[in-house]
Amino acid sequence: MEIEKITLNKEMELKKKVSRIIVIAIVAGGLGYGCGKVTGGIFAILNAVFLSISSAAVSSIYELIDTHGYGLKLWWKTKFKYANKPIYLSFAYLYKIQIDGKYLLIKGNRLKNQYQPVGGVYKYYPEAKSFLESIKFQPDKTMGNMDDDDDLRISVQGKHIFEFLDWFKQMKDREYDPIREFREELLETGILPKNEFETIKYRKVSVHDIGITYSKYNDCLEYVYADIFELVPTEKQKEVLKNLCDISNENVCWATNTEIKKLCAGGIEKNLGTNTPWILE
Repeated sequence: MEIEKITLNKEMELKKKVSRIIVIAIVAGGLGYGCGKVTGGIFAILNAVFLSISSAAVSSIYELIDTHGYGLKLWWKTKFKYANKPIYLSFAYLYKIQIDGKYLLIKGNRLKNQYQPVGGVYKYYPEAKSFLESIKFQPDKTMGNMDDDDDLRISVQGKHIFEFLDWFKQMKDREYDPIREFREELLETGILPKNEFETIKYRKVSVHDIGITYSKYNDCLEYVYADIFELVPTEKQKEVLKNLCDISNENVCWATNTEIKKLCAGGIEKNLGTNTPWILE
């Protein structure tokens, strides 16, 4: 895509500018040191030359590094540290639904006594299978998924992470509209009336992305990503949500900002999913 090309070009230009600044700064410092050390003689001059050559080498190496805009830390992990290790990927979206200082959460399917934001993992289309196979992806089975599942909950080797991220950002051959989970979890379950919420407005407000980390729960390296969408309700929809807030429903939990940060709503410890605080980021 043209936007992707422009972004990468800007990144390369920025690298070049930073590199030149590094060279100039170190050369100036080295020469200043050589000139200032009058009694140092040839050793001071040689030291200045050494610093200049070293800075040029470092800046040249920096220009050769192609981070694809994802940063040096992720580049190091995917190209060296974890290049041949499997990385579990979970790329999802969550809804931030707020009324009167409280956030709407729903009971999870896997952990029955735990509440979490509306949302789920993106799905890929059949046309994406050839690309995913080219990076040797493995479907995740820890959540009960089958081989033919189309969830973007997969594993790839670290060296293929950049390829996957580039593909994901293009929004090609994958789901990118968050409406499916909203309908499945709120409308089809009867939590919200279809006639009032068949058409909704939402906006993307943030992204949860901390790169590759170690998961104690799954005992593996993982890359967990989530787009956060905020529901923009109409006045009528606000009324419905306020009424829902006043009605006792075991499938729904309304939590405050403080409760979400503590993962504890209604005085019940750890009854909120670990992904719940992401909607506050």
